[in-house]
Amino acid sequence: MTTDQLKSLLGNHKFALLVAFLMLMMLGFGFQLARYIDKGDGLIVKAQKETIAILSKDNNKLTTRVNQLDVEMELTQLENESLTKTLVETKQQLEEQQQLLTFYERVVAPEKSDRIFVADYIELFSLGDNNYQLRMVLLQPTQQKSVINGSLQLSIKGEQGGKAVAYKSNDDNFIGNDITYRFRYFQAVSVDFSLPETFEPESLSLSTTVYRYKTNEGSYERTLRWSDIESNVSSSGVLQSPVSTL
Repeated sequence: MTTDQLKSLLGNHKFALLVAFLMLMMLGFGFQLARYIDKGDGLIVKAQKETIAILSKDNNKLTTRVNQLDVEMELTQLENESLTKTLVETKQQLEEQQQLLTFYERVVAPEKSDRIFVADYIELFSLGDNNYQLRMVLLQPTQQKSVINGSLQLSIKGEQGGKAVAYKSNDDNFIGNDITYRFRYFQAVSVDFSLPETFEPESLSLSTTVYRYKTNEGSYERTLRWSDIESNVSSSGVLQSPVSTL
């Protein structure tokens, strides 16, 4: 049935009412449909907000944990560095104490030896500008100890201007005097000296006649290669004054 036939059947008034009724129904259906869609969208948005909130909370927890782990890792690294430094320092102290213990064991309870005098722990430090410092410890290795004395002559041999040259401690152009000693157990000695710029040192010799009071107890000689004992002063402190134990 067409709209014209329906209009003829119902009349203009009724047909208008029918059209108005159908329009109202369409509006109502559209409104309900819109509300349903809007409600569904609202639920989706709500669910998304809840999901975002949960994810944000989890992310904050993870971020906090990561920061805590970073701090723990930094503290662990600092602790490891501190422990490593402490271990290195402790090892160095133990080595120094062991060397000191060995030294005093040799002084207080030495092995049997016929020698009455020994120059040991010899170190030569370059101070720059051809200035040097010689350090050594003079020991009495015999078990029966009494005061010994004498003068230790220092001789440095090398080459200068293509010729063999030797500088001795009793030379006024070098140290000026031999190294005097007097001790019962040991004596630490430190000697500062300078060498000419053109001089190339090769060896260092030590020689002395040892006396017990005024009695000649024998002689001592020792020669060392210059390159074997020369060190850089930056690696160790410089002994400023001799020390002796009677």
